[in-house]
Amino acid sequence: MKRIRLISLALFIVSTKNLWAWGPEGHKMVAEIAREHLSAATRDSVEKYLGIVNFEEASVWMDEVKSKPEYDYMKPWHYVNVERDKTYVKNADGNIVNVLLKVIEQLKNRRKQSITETGVQLKMLFHLVGDIHQPLHVGYGEDRGGNDIRLKFLKRQSNLHRVWDEDIITEKNIRLKDCLALEATLTEAEKKAGQQTSPLAWMAQSRALLPEVYAFQDNAITQAYIDKNAMVVEKQILLAGLNLAAVLEEIFKK
Repeated sequence: MKRIRLISLALFIVSTKNLWAWGPEGHKMVAEIAREHLSAATRDSVEKYLGIVNFEEASVWMDEVKSKPEYDYMKPWHYVNVERDKTYVKNADGNIVNVLLKVIEQLKNRRKQSITETGVQLKMLFHLVGDIHQPLHVGYGEDRGGNDIRLKFLKRQSNLHRVWDEDIITEKNIRLKDCLALEATLTEAEKKAGQQTSPLAWMAQSRALLPEVYAFQDNAITQAYIDKNAMVVEKQILLAGLNLAAVLEEIFKK
């Protein structure tokens, strides 16, 4: 009986982990990049509302509470599905775009609510800005954002979503310094993409990468695919951090 419980727990951990974007290390890098690009006044305001929670902890909060039944209602908030060759149509669904739009509006009107409520909304903002910059969190419902695409990552089994969440980051040992170093190489268009405060713009930029995400053959991720897309992952983490900083500045501007 104990063995069955352990197996069930392991399967639960694997199934929920596949829904994360960037994994905890990726989310923390997004938060650190944002922190590095905030004005002192905005950083102080954010820290006031987060209280004892630091930027990195705030960025992973939504994933950490996924295993708690009382937070089940948040699970659809991490993504949006737009089918292949279709465009996003504004709706009232509880998806990542609508939740981000709502959270940003609530934060702009934070004086009407408690410090605790604002702190929770900031943790949601930190995490979901990271999520929406992972292309498969704005992917296709037909394969659940790549979760249903089983493939071989070099010599081990994985799935397409996990490849982009964690496998490339781990294999290439992507670190904060790598993402920050990339900033100096950005073109003017890319810099502009890192100054966006619209969730719709973030979604569109991420979805434009999906053809490359699916550019693998024979259900296998090769070293060439990893090498080519490692910089894409670095750039998306960087852009997520820059855009998080931009929207925080907009929210807290005097």
